[in-house]
Amino acid sequence: MEIKKKAVIVKDEAGLPNYMTMFYMTPEDRQQNPEGAPEMFKIGHYAGNTRLAVLISQYTNVVLNDIPASLPYQKPVEGMTFDQAIEACMRKGENWHLMTNTEWVYLLEEADRLRHTIGGNTNYGKDADNPEQKAWCYDGYTVLTGTEPVEWSHDGTAEGVFGLKGNFWEWVSGLRLVRGNIEYIPHNNAAVCDLRPGAAMWKAAMYEGKRLKLIADNGEVKLTTGERKDGWTGCHMSEMKLEGLEEVPEIAYKLGIVPRNWQSRKDGIWTDSELEEAVPIRGSSFRNTSYGGAAALNLSSPRSSSSSGISFRSALWLDDWELITDILERNA
Repeated sequence: MEIKKKAVIVKDEAGLPNYMTMFYMTPEDRQQNPEGAPEMFKIGHYAGNTRLAVLISQYTNVVLNDIPASLPYQKPVEGMTFDQAIEACMRKGENWHLMTNTEWVYLLEEADRLRHTIGGNTNYGKDADNPEQKAWCYDGYTVLTGTEPVEWSHDGTAEGVFGLKGNFWEWVSGLRLVRGNIEYIPHNNAAVCDLRPGAAMWKAAMYEGKRLKLIADNGEVKLTTGERKDGWTGCHMSEMKLEGLEEVPEIAYKLGIVPRNWQSRKDGIWTDSELEEAVPIRGSSFRNTSYGGAAALNLSSPRSSSSSGISFRSALWLDDWELITDILERNA
């Protein structure tokens, strides 16, 4: 199935313009092979729904009059909790939502298919891995949206999604740890369903009939189906240990716990297997020189956490082909 892509500007219900990357399929493609669509398009899939388009903010969001927006030349919002970010995105209107973990993983996988290494601000305005790549740093450490080089987009083009590596950590929905146990919301249903701690859609990640865990043990991050242990730690992904597992289970790749080439990746991975609930921030920040990367995953923050280094971005799904074609025509 061919997934098409286009940079577009879309107004939300508050009238704010939003610079988005729209990923879409035709109704004919969906009709021929609805189950063959990427997980990102399976929204409301407990009812068998596969949507025609998902639009992801090109930029980490700014907040204007309590409404988040994806705009160039802005300082991203910071310091909001997970639940505040969810509520802010919903204020944009119908089908708007906090970017999901499924959507983030789709972008990582597309970058891999294109053999593009995503760059970003992991060293006070520069890419620590490629210091010749830099953007306009407005305060000595973070950069304005829209000033990034194309190497910092997910696909290496101006049509892509920027800011996935560095600058700010970003909240994403649909993945969590519950005392070290990995839980998720299937498909891309986190775009529409209840995300509260006790919501019915949360599902345990399983492998060979056992719960899959991400734990801290003696200063090491371990992926295991074995005994859960309390603790907090982080490491490079290449240093993560498999305990009682011969290989990384497919569900861990699907959820973006680690990418398939994790054994050569320095992106950081953190866990707090003692917290009752830890929700994810992804992508590293301006100061993650040694542990920065678009695949970086931090599962050590409760949903009530608030930090100057954490931001977020909104996304939108559509299922009206006439509206989609109208957006494409207006952005031709």
